[in-house]
Amino acid sequence: TQEFIFMCLLSYVLITLSFIDLKYKAVPDYLLLIVFILSLIASNFPIIESFKNAFLFSGAFVLLNFVITFYIQNIKSKILKDESLKTQEALGVGDIPIIALIGIILGLSGGLVAIFLAAFFAIIPAIYSNFVKEDIQTPFIPYLVLGFFAEYFFNLETIIKVFY
Repeated sequence: TQEFIFMCLLSYVLITLSFIDLKYKAVPDYLLLIVFILSLIASNFPIIESFKNAFLFSGAFVLLNFVITFYIQNIKSKILKDESLKTQEALGVGDIPIIALIGIILGLSGGLVAIFLAAFFAIIPAIYSNFVKEDIQTPFIPYLVLGFFAEYFFNLETIIKVFY
């Protein structure tokens, strides 16, 4: 079907973005644009609903990024007396289109499950870096993609609804 073809293309680009982000900690904008367009085509939601979900998710994460970055740059840098934290940001610019993609394809409730899973998967290397006492910057796109795939293929949202 058309959805299968576009989801295969989307999966390929998402996996490519994940490896690029792991290696370089930055992703090309043209790949993010391709992901966004493919997600709009592959979505089962009407186009207006897809845009609404994308704006809700990406807007919420822009605000979350602002709050966490403010904490890192102003509060944590003063507590730890570390001047290098004054330029650090919580989320990269490339994370926002991937979060919008999650909202477009999975909808609101499925997207929340996927982002929760992504945060859960990303906390594992963060805990490891605390034990090793190294400051390892972990790219978030691979974990967003992993959370997206986990929700898309296993439909964990419906399993959660059965229990609650």
